[in-house]
Amino acid sequence: MKLKIGIVGYNLVGKRHYMELRRSDKFEVCGVFDKENRDDACRAPFFDEFKKFIEVAQPQAVVLCLPQHEIVEAFCQCAKYCQNILISRPIFKSVSELKEIKYASVVNKVRVCTGVDERFNPTIVSLKKALLKEEEIYSISIAHFRPLCEGNIINELSLCDIDLAKNLVDSEICSFFYTQANKTNTKICDNVGINIKMKNQILVSITDSFCGSLERFKIEVNAKEGVYFGDLIDYKLHRVNENGQMNLKTDPINNEIKAQYDAFYDLCQSGESSELSSIDDAIKIKELF
Repeated sequence: MKLKIGIVGYNLVGKRHYMELRRSDKFEVCGVFDKENRDDACRAPFFDEFKKFIEVAQPQAVVLCLPQHEIVEAFCQCAKYCQNILISRPIFKSVSELKEIKYASVVNKVRVCTGVDERFNPTIVSLKKALLKEEEIYSISIAHFRPLCEGNIINELSLCDIDLAKNLVDSEICSFFYTQANKTNTKICDNVGINIKMKNQILVSITDSFCGSLERFKIEVNAKEGVYFGDLIDYKLHRVNENGQMNLKTDPINNEIKAQYDAFYDLCQSGESSELSSIDDAIKIKELF
């Protein structure tokens, strides 16, 4: 049976989630709450009053697709009425905001996860399967470039890239160093270089940038059986060793958001999920900065 899910916030992110949820075999969009935005293409009922949204739509789960400065207040309101909440992106101003959300989730017995959908990227899913067969992983390199993007680069890219690396090697961080540069923006940094040593002795290097002209999101993993090269935008993965290059299969049809909602559905049903990013995961990474 499908679960009724409500969307809070109908910006570009909210529209992207709606387009995926409307095709879902696990969720039914019962309502959209947004005080300003509307879309005639959306077939779900719209609400501009939160009380009516809760009373009429009666969502069993909620996805928050709001700007960073609205997330905490919206979460605390939703937590009073709904036990399953997905925060579309883990973008928060401070650790204290994350701890406030954690406190509200504990008090109201809410299952909450943060939307690090990079964990469900088809390239990453295939890479994780391949790495399970490896005896040793030595290092990981991530290059994530998003030209002309605005905002805080650490919030927009780095936090999720660190989560991706941790999830990929299933280890905690024991050493962390980062540096920032201002190449095109005098007010906030637009380039970040990060070096990490994991407790299992795997080294991670991350380069994030808002500069340049080419969008790029690639990962390279040096392991005992060869070097893996993954493209998270074009969903491509191959391994190179002394025997040559081997292309590895990915499943682009099962995109990040769809796979994330499959895991969220399991969380709603069972109360547990090892695949989704938790508030504790987000706190640990945010505290690094």
